[in-house]
Amino acid sequence: MIMRETTTRHPQAGDRDQTAPVVVITGGSSGIGRCTALLFARRGWRVGLIARSADGLADARDDILREGGEAVAAVADVSDARGLDAAASAIEDRYGRIDAWINNAGVGFYAPFEDVAEEEFRRVTEVDYLGVVNGTRTALARMRPRNQGVIVNIGSVVALRPMPLLAPYAAAKSAVAAFTEAVRTELIHDRSRIHLALVHPPATDTPFFAHAGARLAEGVPRPTPPVYPPETVAEAIWEAVTRRRRTAWVGRATRGLGLVNRLMPGLADQLTGRFGRAAQVTRNRRAADRRDPAVFGPGRHSHAVHGGWAESAGNGRQMRMAALAAGGLVLGLWLAGRHRRSRPARA
Repeated sequence: MIMRETTTRHPQAGDRDQTAPVVVITGGSSGIGRCTALLFARRGWRVGLIARSADGLADARDDILREGGEAVAAVADVSDARGLDAAASAIEDRYGRIDAWINNAGVGFYAPFEDVAEEEFRRVTEVDYLGVVNGTRTALARMRPRNQGVIVNIGSVVALRPMPLLAPYAAAKSAVAAFTEAVRTELIHDRSRIHLALVHPPATDTPFFAHAGARLAEGVPRPTPPVYPPETVAEAIWEAVTRRRRTAWVGRATRGLGLVNRLMPGLADQLTGRFGRAAQVTRNRRAADRRDPAVFGPGRHSHAVHGGWAESAGNGRQMRMAALAAGGLVLGLWLAGRHRRSRPARA
């Protein structure tokens, strides 16, 4: 199903620049996807939105139209390759081409590995990994004839340093990173002008955690502090598209965890093993009230860009655990720096 703006509500639509570049964003109805769509629209791009929720897409599209941008939305589940291709065709028919494609759609499930059912693990894999595969294939089919375009795949900090309670999500995002690098080398071999980028966001203030499935005795999912605003991730995606960045580790927390995991993986194991679980769970009543699991279908409510975590302080124990983890991270970085400086120079 495709949804378009109407000239009745927005009479300026007919005056818009029909030569402006076009970006398609999966998972564009909320969170990072919706924030990124607004950023591109404000900077003169025409936007194609794809997600499962018709109501969420309508709200995201209306946000863009209210600001004078141009947007069209199509309902599709990224795990359905044919449905995704049909949505892309509808957007391409409307705008004539696709210049950038952002594989952003994702779902999560929080539970110890042995408590995750087979169908739950499969569903996270189908959306978070195979959805990126489907999206990349769909985008390449439309970019190859013109031999130009940019595809951005959204990874995660947990692809750089996997965390407890997130085995399906961490595995899928790690697969996204490997897949991106493999396809990039094929494009290089073909001397293609199509660029493939990878962006690893940190814990971000979005409705992702309310939408995630969970089986937790301790409470409900929450982002691990420090929590970054989605606008920071949207800017990184913008840079990946417009400056053809190869890979972006967004935020100091992401870069720090990635560096410690590379240089001192045993320390990273100990830190995330001891503190990672408590830092991802809360008993905060407002967080519990926002729960709207959307793993196997759209959520009941249309959510916006932010998830409400910026103003949620959590309980004292969780903040102490996060502080201990941050202190351990700083110690790890200091030790890693000393280790690198103390290594003898190569002849």
